[in-house]
Amino acid sequence: MELIKKINDAIKFTDIYKANSDDIFIREIECVNFQLETILCPIDDNDKIAGRVSHGFAGFSSQYGGLYTYYFNELLFLNALDKSRAELSPETIMQAESIAEFWKLENTAKKVNDAFIAQYGFEPAHSYKAPGLANCDVRIAGTNVDFAKLIRLGLDGLDEEIKRMLGENGKSSFYKALHMWIDTLRSVCERYRKQAEEKNTIHFNRMADVLKNIQHEAPKTFQEGLQLFWIYASCSDMMNYGRLDDVLGELFVCDIDNGIITEEDAVQLVLGLYKHLKTINKMHDCRIIIGGKGRKHTEEADRLAIVFMEASRRFKETVPQLTLRYYKGMSQAVFQKAMEVNGEGCTFPIIYSDETNIAAVEKVYGVPAEEAQQYVPFGCGEYVLVGMSTGTPNNGINLLKALEMTLHNGIDKFHNVFCGLKTGDISSFNTFDILYEAYLKQLKEPVEYAAVHKMLNYSIAGQQAPYLHLSLLMDDCLKRGKPLLSGGVRYLNASSEVFGIISASDSFTAIKKYVYDEKLFSLSKVVEMLDVNFEGYEKERLMFLNAPKYGNDDTEADAMAVRVFNDISDMTIAAGKKAGLNRYAMVSVNNSMSAEWGFYCEASACGRKRGTALSNGNGPSLGADKNGITALLNSMAKFDASKHVGVINNIRLTKRLFTESLAQIKVLLTTFYENNGVQTNICVISKNDLENAMLEPEKYQNLIVRIGGFSARFVTLNPFVQREIIDRTTYDE
Repeated sequence: MELIKKINDAIKFTDIYKANSDDIFIREIECVNFQLETILCPIDDNDKIAGRVSHGFAGFSSQYGGLYTYYFNELLFLNALDKSRAELSPETIMQAESIAEFWKLENTAKKVNDAFIAQYGFEPAHSYKAPGLANCDVRIAGTNVDFAKLIRLGLDGLDEEIKRMLGENGKSSFYKALHMWIDTLRSVCERYRKQAEEKNTIHFNRMADVLKNIQHEAPKTFQEGLQLFWIYASCSDMMNYGRLDDVLGELFVCDIDNGIITEEDAVQLVLGLYKHLKTINKMHDCRIIIGGKGRKHTEEADRLAIVFMEASRRFKETVPQLTLRYYKGMSQAVFQKAMEVNGEGCTFPIIYSDETNIAAVEKVYGVPAEEAQQYVPFGCGEYVLVGMSTGTPNNGINLLKALEMTLHNGIDKFHNVFCGLKTGDISSFNTFDILYEAYLKQLKEPVEYAAVHKMLNYSIAGQQAPYLHLSLLMDDCLKRGKPLLSGGVRYLNASSEVFGIISASDSFTAIKKYVYDEKLFSLSKVVEMLDVNFEGYEKERLMFLNAPKYGNDDTEADAMAVRVFNDISDMTIAAGKKAGLNRYAMVSVNNSMSAEWGFYCEASACGRKRGTALSNGNGPSLGADKNGITALLNSMAKFDASKHVGVINNIRLTKRLFTESLAQIKVLLTTFYENNGVQTNICVISKNDLENAMLEPEKYQNLIVRIGGFSARFVTLNPFVQREIIDRTTYDE
């Protein structure tokens, strides 16, 4: 019966879409209204706060499951139809088949694809399995809205602002639809209020009162604030939540100081939120930010930040991606709690340095300091400005594959397909600089078409939908009378994910040393070794493995890493300007693709063999950091932080070292954060535990590891990714 209901819901959703095709504003709100009637899950007996969704086959969302704007999950729909044919009427089957054909042409992702083909004459690669060095996808991800405004004004306050704008702008469909969106949120609160009231317990009667109050009044308690935030976020399919310690801190402290709740009550409410985040099943997202400069209520926010960390300590899950912004002079109680929670193996909070990042964001995004203070990482670590910018990362560039293709004159050697630029036979690379310039030429076109694809992703989504839920809580949309992607957002930014940057730079270091400086091998001989995966060249491979490597505070290797980093960054920024984006910059993060993309790369001159993992984010080549953790951090701090909008630095320590030397670890980390260090992903675990978990996974179900831009249960990972994690250096002294 559930499948039949979802099939009928998809048919009805499509009918509503078609019936309102003349007005994108009304179409969106009518579609969302129906969608929320069908996908909202009822309150269960363990809920602390209300609000959970289970999506259908057709719908509207910025990024649910990687699906985009108006989407249709064709595979799931057709499978459900096949299973249910015997129970469906011929008329329903005909309608179902008809809408499947309709959405093949009408889904927003298809429109972006068609626009790209019209411009370039070929389809963008959507999979890292395809030949070539880049992929592109579609979504509107990571936009962090101004939840502080929602909590400050409440639904009635927002409605008054909309009505005022509507009065000044006549019969604007944009404002009319926003007004309807507020009514939708009130209806959701009322539906959940009735469900809570029916349960008739002290806990659920309190929840019912909360849901009644927030339909009109601005929140007056921590529970009301948390509930209103979550109703808005869950109904909007938002997966990144910004600076919640500042958003809710005043309400929390007021309740605590007046004896309305205890800290344990607050922890339980936050755990209720975390429970819902887990059901979203998006371990790459679900970021909550605590700490940092630029908060309006620092002391209150810090007290709540400790509650968020305590909840994460107890929850021990892959979400939320709790993220602490460090700054000089911050609360030592907050920093100490962060160390203690990380020390228990939680992998959270991730720590970012405001001492480095605020000035860098000010420069790379070209914004005033007070706006730069509102940077937040989302997803795997890309930056956006709360309430002011987009930042979607929908593409990946494989920097090591680009070198492989340069050494083979445009051929992807793994797939044995010509799919790049003919940059010249290797015999023409008489100097290192000629080789390096050929490498940059190999990258330029894919970097540029990824930027164009990103701009199409925004512009076509803007033609399709106003994204009312985002527009309402972005700073300039109401004032300008324009939706998010049609001139409403202050900064139309985006980001480009790069992978294998250190694998590429270490390869360049070795080639420069052995081919051009010491002339031990010709370049053609090096390529011959790589093409046979070093088979028969074991001694030579050892030389390449022992060449200078990033991660050891080695001047030569680190300078090469910085050179590659800067040149790719400058190329990406220029491509964004050419495509019409406000800012487009690279991020060196990881969503497991360093391992997965490595599978499709030939052997490389860093000594890496065919099919093995690439370097992870800004981390060293696997096992190459041999001079200790201080040397590793020194290498990581050498990059220009204004050249990117997000990097990740993985550090793994044993529990013994972290526990016995915590004071020294704190000094080491704070020194890093205050001297151009961007961030750290701290994982406290032993290599033996990881090895044992591969052998006896049933005994290690709760072992959580940091992949790069996200965490995961180790036993759930692909063995290829597991091995990459094991091969990273674990510091024990």
